[in-house]
Order: sequence, then structure tokens, then C-alpha cells
Amino acid sequence: MSRKEIIYNKFGKVDDILEFVTTDSKKLNNDEVRIKVYSVGLNPVDYKIFEGVKQLRILSFFMKLKRPSKWFESKKSLFPRGVGRDFSGVILEIGSNVSKFSVGDKVFGTIINPPGLGTRKGALTTELCVKENEIYAKPENISFKMASTMGVASLTVGGAFRKINLQSNDVVVISAASGGIGSIAVQFAVAQGAKVLGIASEKSADYLKSLGAIPISYNSDIERQILKFLGKDEKVTKFLDCFGGEYVKIGFNLGLKGSEIGTLVPSPYVILKGANFTGPRHSQYSDFIQLSKLVSSEKVKINIDQVYGFTIDEVKNAYNKLKLGHTKGKLVIEINKE
Repeated sequence: MSRKEIIYNKFGKVDDILEFVTTDSKKLNNDEVRIKVYSVGLNPVDYKIFEGVKQLRILSFFMKLKRPSKWFESKKSLFPRGVGRDFSGVILEIGSNVSKFSVGDKVFGTIINPPGLGTRKGALTTELCVKENEIYAKPENISFKMASTMGVASLTVGGAFRKINLQSNDVVVISAASGGIGSIAVQFAVAQGAKVLGIASEKSADYLKSLGAIPISYNSDIERQILKFLGKDEKVTKFLDCFGGEYVKIGFNLGLKGSEIGTLVPSPYVILKGANFTGPRHSQYSDFIQLSKLVSSEKVKINIDQVYGFTIDEVKNAYNKLKLGHTKGKLVIEINKE
């Protein structure tokens, strides 16, 4: 048996390194399921991994310090590597120790890996072997395309809000609020009863309003705008940074403590100031369930910006668009037709 997949053999830019190959099917371990992949949702962390960005290299270094067996790995042992984490599909085969799922089950999930450069496994393939704690049953009223966008989002948003302890009476600011993860974070917080101020471009103002957020343009004085939209006795109580850069500083400027600020993008500044580098590392399996219920009940709506075919050119085009940072929602690669 063989499968088709997207791989890379060195870190670099999307147009230079991605390859479309045919490889042998992987051996199924006893605690795994084999999935026929229907769709793959793209995330910014995907291209940050295959570009080998500095922050992720630093994280991988620190993870190696915790695992001495990894100290002597050669560079060759890093490659080839797969691409992508989120997926949806149908179970083709189950290992002998799998108890929660059966052949024919429709599922969605994400490849769970340690912070940093992740693992060599990728979701952009026709066939994927994963552990049962990396998948959850797909609701019948959600398409495979929609379901493929929910894995990283559920663990990222659930883990981040758990870490900063989001409450219904909070006033939370979210950066990159119109993006794939940010837009879900906005709706998640709104569904919890929080007041949400979302930072994005001026063009995304109406979109953010439709999600239940107060739009804040990054094109002008962000802090002044935030203060303008606060009530007389209101103050910002939580901050979630979905972009990186200077946004964490805004949280501190607004008077927040490090424990009240979360960021999905690690940096020395974040660590030194005591803000939380968070996301999937603080997630629980129940986060799959919670977002699945919110999407199924339409309390959270995931916007799919564009769907691409499973060719090397289409995949490259999708990641190049994602890196521009102006998508409204998620980008999806359709591996197999529904």
C-alpha cells in the first residue's frame, strides 16, 4: 500500500522546499488508528515549522534539555518531515488497543506534538496514522472541510483561555482577531459571556462585529481605541495575543499582570516579563468536545476563506496566502472529495 503526501527535506521557504511524493503506508501501532484523510486545515504554525523560525528552534532546544536522549540527534534524523497538523477523515483500520473508535467512524483531529519544531509526521497526506487521543467524532451536521479546521483551534483556544482563566465577566482583548484562530477565540469568549475587543485591520471591522466583538484597528493608536470603548468603571482584565510582535506589551501597558496575558507566540520578552506562552500545551481532550459542540450548535461559526486542491502548486499557493496574514477565517486543502 502507498500514500501521497507533502514533505520537505530542509528548512526554508514554501516555494523552495515542499515536495509532492508517493511513499509506503506507515505501519499501524497498537494504540493508533489509520485514517483516510478528506481535508486538512492550515495553520500559521505549519509554515513557521517548515521555515524553522528562530522562536521554534529555541523552544526545541529547551525541549531537548528535558529529554537527554534527543541531545545527540543528527540533522539527518529531522528529515523528511510532513506538513500540516489539522485533518478530518474516515477511519480505515484500528490498532488492537484502540477502544473509543471503530472502522468507518468519521473523525477530526490534530497531530499533537511538543512545543517547537514538532514531529516528522504531517497531515497533508492521503492516509494518516494517529493516536486515539488526537481525534474526536465529527458531528454529522459539520462537513469534513469544516471539521478539518477545528483541531488546533480547539486545543489552542481552550488551552489559552484555561491558562489565563477567562471568566464570563472578563473584558478581553484579542489580537489577530479576524484570523483562523483569532476569529474562533473571539466567538468562544463571546459564547462564555465575556466582552471582546478584537484587533485587526480596518477592512475586518464589519466581520469582527458579526462575530460579536468590538473592532480595534491596528492602523492607529491601539491603546487609545481600547480605552475609548471601555465603560466608565470598566477595565481590560485579560489579553490573548494570537499574532506575536509588540502586542504583549500592550497588555502590560493596559495594567495587566503577566498571569492575565496569554500569547501563542513565544519570545524572550514574554518569558522575562512573566506573560503566559500558551495554547495547546495547556489543553485537555475536553477542548475537542467543547468546540465541537459550539460549532455544531452554531454558537461558533468557522469561516472558510478558501479551499484548495491537493497538488504541490495549490498547497504552495495556500501557504503563501496564509503567510500574508489577511485571511478571514481558515484555508483548507481538500485531499479527497466528500
